[in-house]
Amino acid sequence: MTSLALAALDGRTPLGFLAALGTLRLISEHTEHQPRLAWSPRDCTATLHDGPADIDSLVADLTAVVQSIPADGVLPGLSADFPPPGAAPDKLRLTRPAFRDYADAAIGADGAPVERWLGMLVTDLAVDNDHRAAITPYAAPSGKQSTRTMLEKPLGDLRKRPVLLREAFTGWRRYAGVTGEYLDHRVLYDTADTPDGSNGGERGVPGATWLALMSYPLLTTTAPTGPALSTCWQDRNRNDRRMVYPLWSQPLDIPAVQALLNHPILTGADSHRPVPQAQLLSIFWIGHAARRRIPARKSAGVLTPITTRPV
Repeated sequence: MTSLALAALDGRTPLGFLAALGTLRLISEHTEHQPRLAWSPRDCTATLHDGPADIDSLVADLTAVVQSIPADGVLPGLSADFPPPGAAPDKLRLTRPAFRDYADAAIGADGAPVERWLGMLVTDLAVDNDHRAAITPYAAPSGKQSTRTMLEKPLGDLRKRPVLLREAFTGWRRYAGVTGEYLDHRVLYDTADTPDGSNGGERGVPGATWLALMSYPLLTTTAPTGPALSTCWQDRNRNDRRMVYPLWSQPLDIPAVQALLNHPILTGADSHRPVPQAQLLSIFWIGHAARRRIPARKSAGVLTPITTRPV
């Protein structure tokens, strides 16, 4: 059994957590390996079991996945026209009748893979103020961003600089102008953070961002009682929608990971109440994150850790 430490993927941050899930999915679905994922109780970093033997092999496998995507496409294994090309208005955010027609056609063309992506990115069980299908809380579009451009930009960075995949696993380097798709609370910086006194902005980690986006088919989006919620998200009250997610020590494959992320033991788990039963599932840490508004920006905000605790 191989055991490969992914030292830069710290599960205490939403970006590190999702990037590890994306790595698990890509290696499971695009190689002959049958990997399992666990987290170190010592420092909360990811470990990939039964996968590539070393970082070089892992990066090579993922580079091959990137290279398999058509030049005019954005997702491995899917047709180039999904999601629909173009910036906002997002062509996936349709009224219910139009969305049902689009989903029938898209699933008919690409089958289960596109159904998994659709089932995470949007849901017509809830609608926005314009009566369009609601989007996942993992997305926080800003400006003219659409679902397509959300996936397009990180992939474009990897195509230009394949070394970014290695940096995702060995040591994060931040690049100006990379938003991290607002899954990364450290992406924002201001003048005080720059040694030369230059204006602030965004500095993200492109490789980790792309891997995080690749986790999305492992998650689902629905609207059980009100706003759209995705796997790991809870609606505590009207003003408290948050991501609640566990780290575990027992190596798990994809079905087991999905079962754990949807386990009812996480419902209502917080920093004020111990969850001893979680240890039976090898859960040793539960994290919380929520969207923090970005000043002067029309966006749901950046996904930011708010409480973290061992169990």
